[in-house]
Amino acid sequence: MTDGDATIRPQPDAPRPSAAQMIFRTVFRLLWAATAFCIAAGVALLVLFVLGALWVGDELRAAAPHEPMLHHGGAPFFGIVLFASTVAPALTALPAVVAAVAGEVLRIRSWFYYVLAGGASLAAIPLLVASSSADVPSIATSQYMTVFVAAGFAGGFIYWLLAGARA
Repeated sequence: MTDGDATIRPQPDAPRPSAAQMIFRTVFRLLWAATAFCIAAGVALLVLFVLGALWVGDELRAAAPHEPMLHHGGAPFFGIVLFASTVAPALTALPAVVAAVAGEVLRIRSWFYYVLAGGASLAAIPLLVASSSADVPSIATSQYMTVFVAAGFAGGFIYWLLAGARA
């Protein structure tokens, strides 16, 4: 070799982590993913209930245009009570858990995946709990679905920020 050529020398092997270190990292990663999931689910629920309360409040104002209590700040309060009482029993975390576990197992680091998966997992809830006689196309195109999808997007993004980017 001449002076201009780089000499390739084998690098000494980097020290391998011990079995205890690997177990600790794995357990810590699982605990962090579960914690991040809970935080993301909380953010998604917060967005869901805020948007739902605003939407139902607007619907109440439109239904009772001459009711002074609804026009002086009461509509969002009644909206959150009505929305939460009708939506809370239907909420399930199963679609979101499946999306988060798939992202972790497949080591997907894309924010796009987690945002879309969050939106899809919350969009699945109204469709899963709809009765067999319900008009599914009208549910899928309603403002109700928009609220769920927006909340899922927020939850998916928060999960990506906390844990998904390092899957």
